[in-house]
Amino acid sequence: MDTLPILSLSKLKDLNGSNSGNEEHKRLYDICYEHGFFYLKDHGISADWVRRTIAASRNFFQLPEEIKKAYGQDKQTVYPKTCRGYVPLYGETLHEDVGPDPKEIFDLGIERPLSDKPFTGPTVIPDDTVAPDFAASHYQLQGEIVTKIVPHLLRALAVALNREPDWFDPYFDDPIVIHRTIYYPPEGGVAGKHTDNGIFTVLIQEYFPSPSLRVYTKNAWIDADCLEDAFIINLGDMLQLWTNGLFVSTPHEVIHKLSRSRISIPFFIYPNVNAVFQPIGTDKKINPTEVMLKNFNSIWVAKTGGGRARELK
Repeated sequence: MDTLPILSLSKLKDLNGSNSGNEEHKRLYDICYEHGFFYLKDHGISADWVRRTIAASRNFFQLPEEIKKAYGQDKQTVYPKTCRGYVPLYGETLHEDVGPDPKEIFDLGIERPLSDKPFTGPTVIPDDTVAPDFAASHYQLQGEIVTKIVPHLLRALAVALNREPDWFDPYFDDPIVIHRTIYYPPEGGVAGKHTDNGIFTVLIQEYFPSPSLRVYTKNAWIDADCLEDAFIINLGDMLQLWTNGLFVSTPHEVIHKLSRSRISIPFFIYPNVNAVFQPIGTDKKINPTEVMLKNFNSIWVAKTGGGRARELK
């Protein structure tokens, strides 16, 4: 395979009165089993909102460093603080051998009252007087992703796994979402080899004629071209756990060499904070919050990398 496959969300949503799915669900199963990475089209998200959010993100990252640092992880109130806020260049390590990544990030989540539950609470984020439209555009786009893509993709995955369409629903009525915007500087932005830690990731990448995202499928790294009006979906470690290794999280990296900066906006989707799930075919019990905290410790404290990074050469 030299390019990622393309799936239609509108076809995945169309069960036509049957819980057994259609040809698109069979393709979804095959793609998740073989690759774990695909383009998603016909998703119903406005291209104007995407462009607006990308523009607001670039404007934020162009602010002076001292202003951005006023919204850094150390200013956040959610536990762990490393799940929210601004991180400067070389602040995150996704692969130990690569070292800290030359990229800037800002993390936010679904806005909730401050809580003693991990990953739950408000984000300290700049308002319009500091970064016009940054918060508004991101929260609008987040709402679109969480309502128009996440539940339908979960149902499609359940059908592909030969389960009832609502099989995942009880675990995602109040999901954790790590919503990130990333700035890759010109001629040198990098995200080291890693796997994502959640159920799946919805990735919006700014359109460029030359790709920066690279994906490991089977025995080769391939470029993931930017397709206009299509998002990228990749499976995470938690779905690998849940399916007992049937669907495998896929390694990927970013090497941005173009002369213009690059913005990408991933949404990392996790179950409810108090959920406990049982991997298919086992009697094990998995607490997803413990999986998340272990991964955050690996990235931000131990700095040994993200997901299955240590397995990747």
